[in-house]
Amino acid sequence: MKKLNLKTAAIPKLFFSYFLPSLVAMLALSTYSTIDGIFVGKKLGENALAAIGIAWPIFPILIAFELLFSVGAAAMASYFLGRGKGFRARIVFSSVFYFALSTSLIGGIVLYFYSDSIALLLGSSATLLPLVRHYTEVIYLGAFIIILHPMLDIFAINDKQPVLAMIAMIVGSLANIVLNYFFLFVLELGIASSALATLLGHGIGMCILLQHFLRKKGDLYLIKAFDIFALLSATKNGIPQSSSEISVSIMMLIFNHTIAEIVGDRGLAIYSVLMYIGIIPFTILLSMAQGVQPIASFNYGAGLMERVRGVFNFGLVFSFGGGIALYFLAFISSPFLIAWFLPNDIAMRDASLLSDTQNAMKFYFLGYILLGVNIVSAIFFQSIQRTLSSFIITFSYTLLFALCFVMILPKMYGFNGVILSYPLGTLCATFVSFGIILYERKRGILKNH
Repeated sequence: MKKLNLKTAAIPKLFFSYFLPSLVAMLALSTYSTIDGIFVGKKLGENALAAIGIAWPIFPILIAFELLFSVGAAAMASYFLGRGKGFRARIVFSSVFYFALSTSLIGGIVLYFYSDSIALLLGSSATLLPLVRHYTEVIYLGAFIIILHPMLDIFAINDKQPVLAMIAMIVGSLANIVLNYFFLFVLELGIASSALATLLGHGIGMCILLQHFLRKKGDLYLIKAFDIFALLSATKNGIPQSSSEISVSIMMLIFNHTIAEIVGDRGLAIYSVLMYIGIIPFTILLSMAQGVQPIASFNYGAGLMERVRGVFNFGLVFSFGGGIALYFLAFISSPFLIAWFLPNDIAMRDASLLSDTQNAMKFYFLGYILLGVNIVSAIFFQSIQRTLSSFIITFSYTLLFALCFVMILPKMYGFNGVILSYPLGTLCATFVSFGIILYERKRGILKNH
């Protein structure tokens, strides 16, 4: 692929050069969890689908650990590349990679031995506990793969290789689909085999990306260096996005417990379907933000502030329009999407399950209209090293307001109150985002000259 000129190319053209490959790559990544839900739900039924939903918060925690280092480090690496300091960028990349590999291997083993306790903490009932345990034990042992794959993907994008990142994600995703079908429907190995298919798919994508860095085909590659100060700086810059994933995990944990108390396993199955379908719009909106990040980081390092402001404004407008379009697409296609996750016999025996899920989706997905504005704002401020501003926005749209609403609304509206908590929380967070933007304009970062 011809390298992109981040200093001179037109911003819309440059944005789409990153957004489109990132979109395909992220959609491919999102299918890992979605495919698990589809195949497990179709083959093993409602309880297995609910078990996967119970286990879901594990993935945001693993990704949070990855983002704590990779997002901040990638922004730093891109910043140093923009300043012509390639060796410093490689030190940052190598330090983060070595640390993430070693700690995720050890951490996965520790989590494996506490799988039952973790499953109960996540809200599993006695009925679902064996299914949750069988699925999560495999995930824990392969946690290092789940962490390293998206980490290498982010660095590949910042190494001006968005197409390579896209190819790695697509190949890994296709492998996951094939292996899920083979393990579950041909060999009939049970719920644990779905987790194994996920790990193998991630592993294939990871190897495709790793060869790029090992063969030194770009500006970033692994060297024999470890700098604890680079690691700490990356951690500081990565706190906002890492806290985003942790907050999502906490929110889902609270939602799971609240739903279980109100309507039991049936409500958990409905919420699981919403989570699986919600991956698609969330991924598209996140890709828009990732289209902004490398451009903003590089030009910030190069001191080209007019281009920094330009890509941010473009990202805000594009993400808002995208959020509106995604809601109406989801609204129109909701019966078809929901049917993917429900076995045909259950749909026939319990027709209200489909209608209840569709009704919940109609309200829950309102949150995605403004979600993109919040994500773009948070990642933009992180990319120009405004860590506190990014953290405040991230904490607002992922946890703060949704948590406030979920503590109040279910007492008055039951299950519907839980569902409404998310869009109302996103609306309140948007006001916070606009407040931060106005504050940064007064500081001069976003002021037009």
